[in-house]
Amino acid sequence: MVAADSSADPAFIAADMLSQAEHGSGLEQAVLVTDDPSLPAKVQREMERQKALLTRQTTVDRVLEHGVFMIVARSLAEMLEIAGKYAPEHLELMIADAELHAKEIKAAGAIFMGRWTPEPAGDFTAGPSHVLPTGGTARFFHGLSVMDFLRRSSLVQYTREALQKEIPAMVKFAEMEGLDAHGSSAAIRNKN
Repeated sequence: MVAADSSADPAFIAADMLSQAEHGSGLEQAVLVTDDPSLPAKVQREMERQKALLTRQTTVDRVLEHGVFMIVARSLAEMLEIAGKYAPEHLELMIADAELHAKEIKAAGAIFMGRWTPEPAGDFTAGPSHVLPTGGTARFFHGLSVMDFLRRSSLVQYTREALQKEIPAMVKFAEMEGLDAHGSSAAIRNKN
């Protein structure tokens, strides 16, 4: 997905959308969301021009027939909201102050900020994980990282005084969940 404002270059957007379309399954989507109503037509013309130069035109055509979406949002805020809800594998922010606005995106596999950061940078040279959540699953998964292969444990330790302050809350939660033994496990420490 490309999120672009009026400062974006239609040729860059078209090239990036075509790069998504050439993957090959025919199920890919090339999506533009913009707050500039004139941008989709410019991008469409550029896509047609650039497509003629590609070697994988048949593959690209499959996606262009059914998988190109150009959405015009009413504002930058709505554009970013749409991008976050779509939860793309790759999100290119071709907007003014992209780095600032990237913080507003809650769900994307990888975010490419600014006109000089095309998605292929992530595929080939920049170094982030290339194993990213697809199909909107960035809403609840992140890209694969070394952290996924490490075992992590939470370490918890209370002092007697700290526990005494929280026993009533622990007992109340246990009662609400119908877990008597949990409540007793906390309460017994109040007596000793």
